[in-house]
Formats: sequence, C-alpha cells, structure tokens
Amino acid sequence: MVFDTNSVVSTPDILKRKLGGELFVPITIASSEFSNTDVVKAGSPIGADGTIQNDGDAVGILLNDVYVDNPNGSLIKGFATINLANAEANSGLTLATACKSALTNLFFE
Repeated sequence: MVFDTNSVVSTPDILKRKLGGELFVPITIASSEFSNTDVVKAGSPIGADGTIQNDGDAVGILLNDVYVDNPNGSLIKGFATINLANAEANSGLTLATACKSALTNLFFE
C-alpha cells in the first residue's frame, strides 16, 4: 500500500459574517511589499496603489494571503463585517482609527 500526504493551508476567516452582499474587488499587491517577506497577510489594510496603508489612505482589507509568486488577491471594499481580532492577529497590525474611519462601508467587530 502507498500512502501520500497532502497539506492544506488556509487563511483565517477575516469576515465575521457572510451576508452575500459583500463587495470584493481584485487587487495586485505592489512588488515593494515583498522586499522583506514573500507574503502579505490577510487582514492587511491596502491602499489604491497596492501597498499596505494603515491610515486614512486605505481603500479595503485584504481577504486572503497573497504570495510573491502570484501577487493577485481580493480586497474587501464594502458591505461586510470584518472580524477585527482575526484580521489584526493574522496581519500583525493593529488597525489604526484613521484606517477604520476611511473604510466607511466596512463594519469592524
């Protein structure tokens, strides 16, 4: 008998509830974000230029981990409830008040 193992890696659930009306848009993470690491973590606040922006310039929250070999991801821009504890734990960032205020179409719990 031959036995193979497979590992499955999943990102933490950033959404608190899935209501069905969430607004997701594709985003390409800027190559400069991969200078010190090979992954940008889910829950990171992202600006329009694809960089991490933990301030009033954020336009959404990254839904999934994005790796240097495929810098494409999904950005949560509106009509969603973000699990703040999971987002901050996974991204390693404490979301700034200015960042949360800029994302007026997102709720943080």
